Order: sequence, then structure tokens, then C-alpha cells
Amino acid sequence: MKKTSNFLLLLNIFFLLYYSFQLLVYTDEFALKNLGFFNHAVAGLSEIIGIIFLALSISIIYVWKNKINGQLPLFLSILLIQVLIFFNFLRYIYTDSPGETTIESIILNAFIFLIGGLNNCFFILINFRKLK
Repeated sequence: MKKTSNFLLLLNIFFLLYYSFQLLVYTDEFALKNLGFFNHAVAGLSEIIGIIFLALSISIIYVWKNKINGQLPLFLSILLIQVLIFFNFLRYIYTDSPGETTIESIILNAFIFLIGGLNNCFFILINFRKLK
């Protein structure tokens, strides 16, 4: 694999591990800062999303250590998750209704998901033939 592809994979792994770590280790603080409130339902959902992000990052590491051939569905699934979460954040920004959190926090998270999605999109475009 090219150095560019390796770098893009590392960025994607970092992005997923960052949010996984935030959601699993700092569940209470993450919910309070990014959602504006905390209860056990929010904590449970935050932890489930953190586990999903952790599983996706482990999957990318496994694929990276072996071969990326035939892994297009995995990378498209990750891209779809990133894009849908980004658009969800945009909805809050567009309606200017951040709820109990700040609009700045939502903008930051939207930006991070945009960067992660663009990163993953570039990786897919560069390696499309190998991924098929």
C-alpha cells in the first residue's frame, strides 16, 4: 500500500479511536459537554456508540495488517456513518437549536466528522480497485 493510503488509514483509525475513547471513558463528561445533559439512557447509548466505533477501528487495523482487497463494504459503511452523523450535526447548526449544549460544541463535532468522512472518501477513491 502507498504511504498516502497508510496515512489515511491511520487518520481514520485515530478518528474512530478518539470518539470511542471519549464515549467509553468519559461518558458522563462527553454527554454533559456535547449533549448538555446526562442520564442513564444517554450514558448507555453513548457507550454503545463508543463500542461500535471501537469495533470499526479494530476492523480497520485488522484489514490494514492483512489486505484491503475486497473490503469496500466495510469502508463504505464507515463512510456512511460519518456522513450521516455529520448531516445530523448540520441539522442542529442550520436550525440553530443546539438543545442543552452549545452551538460551538456541535460545530466542532460536525467539523471533526466532516474531516473523518473526507479522509475516508479519499481513501476509498485512491484504493477503489483494491477494495472491490
